Amino acid sequence: MRVVTDNLVYPEGPVVMADGSVVLVDIADESLKRVLPDGSVDVIATIPGGPNGAALGPDGRIYVCNHGGVDWIDVQGGRLRTGAQRADYQGGGIDVVDLQSGHVERLYDRCGDYQLRGPNDLVFDGTGGFWFTDMGKRRQRDMDLGAVYWAAADGSAIKEVIYGLISPNGIALSPDGKTLYVAETYTGRIWSWTIEAPGQVRKLDWPSPAGGALFASPGGRARFDGLAVTQSGAVCAAALDLCAILEFRGPGSEAIVHPVPDLLVTNLCFGGTDMRTCYVTLSHQARLVRLAWHEPGLALHHSGSRAIA
Repeated sequence: MRVVTDNLVYPEGPVVMADGSVVLVDIADESLKRVLPDGSVDVIATIPGGPNGAALGPDGRIYVCNHGGVDWIDVQGGRLRTGAQRADYQGGGIDVVDLQSGHVERLYDRCGDYQLRGPNDLVFDGTGGFWFTDMGKRRQRDMDLGAVYWAAADGSAIKEVIYGLISPNGIALSPDGKTLYVAETYTGRIWSWTIEAPGQVRKLDWPSPAGGALFASPGGRARFDGLAVTQSGAVCAAALDLCAILEFRGPGSEAIVHPVPDLLVTNLCFGGTDMRTCYVTLSHQARLVRLAWHEPGLALHHSGSRAIA
């Protein structure tokens, strides 16, 4: 494992660009940043609230899930953990950032009559739209149920597809684009749905929670954050408290544990010419690291569609 940079505050949402740089959000710093291969860091844009998951869109801009902000808990001399909904919280949304100018545009902040509460992560489906999770917000004595949405990248349509999840976080698609995976943080479970059309999934009958099929549930202290998928279809989950990435080769399979030395392994993505380089955000020590993976990761839709200057 190699540390690319430790000049960050609370990194998340890494995106590998065509020029070899990694664009990521720095949640506590409320910004979108570019990390160059030599480890230097540039601020692309300031994004007030809580920029979280990020993905490169069909127009070459970065789409960002903004959860609206949380209180921060200093647990160890500047090392942070997320707290409850902060006092000046105004709601969440989907923001879009122009990589050249740094201009930030709010694309969505509601779905019909419902305000977006805490958008967390997103994945493009190649049909002109993207799926994203809304984790909701946690307060001192209660928390929201979460949802999964589908939205058009041009801002023309958004729909709530799945509701009633407990802290939905990471989200990913299978290599053929026919299966949607969603990780729940507090339950330590990964659910899957068959996609029937853009913004439409097949839901299983009761008693399946929210109509999903249980894909993985390792138990113990596992709490999941971001997801990534390999070319072979393995689902890799950032396991926050286990100091590891857990790899699942199929529904109900035993977890393959890849240790990563940090107390908050928050997200991962694949890159490199052979897609065998895994970039991981470590949010306790505030680092971006990279390591060799044993098989190629899946190239995301629109990845490398435009390098940044």
